[in-house]
Amino acid sequence: MFDSKAGMADLVRAFPQLMSSQVWTNAADYDGQWLEMARLVIGLYQQENYVGLQSAFDRLEDCLVSGTADVRSWVTGFLQSLQDVTNWSSSNIEVFVRFLGPNCRRIWETLNVIRFDLADCPILEAEVLMWRVVHPKAPSCDNTAKRMS
Repeated sequence: MFDSKAGMADLVRAFPQLMSSQVWTNAADYDGQWLEMARLVIGLYQQENYVGLQSAFDRLEDCLVSGTADVRSWVTGFLQSLQDVTNWSSSNIEVFVRFLGPNCRRIWETLNVIRFDLADCPILEAEVLMWRVVHPKAPSCDNTAKRMS
């Protein structure tokens, strides 16, 4: 098992173009990291660098297989972000499916089902609900108070 620091370091080593962004030095900036990784993946696809694209998704698959819960959560958040970004761009969201390993594909398809189920919801409500599904539930204030007493 490797932790999020080792997983992110591996991604940056494999894709040095990520080093130009400061988000990789701030371990708490998941949104920024997901966006930068999505830009990288979309860029590789647009450049028809399918070997690099496959390598990126292979590394993400490795993270799901060998990473800690935090690493797996990061990959899930990234896949959601990639779907969000490609929904707003001219890229077809499904172009990436052929590069996904079995674990990434399962998450991708689950996110698609959830997205489809939320299609009739107002945008903000759908985004909040999707976020709650993808991200682990944070302890409530009541639970924190009980643990402290």
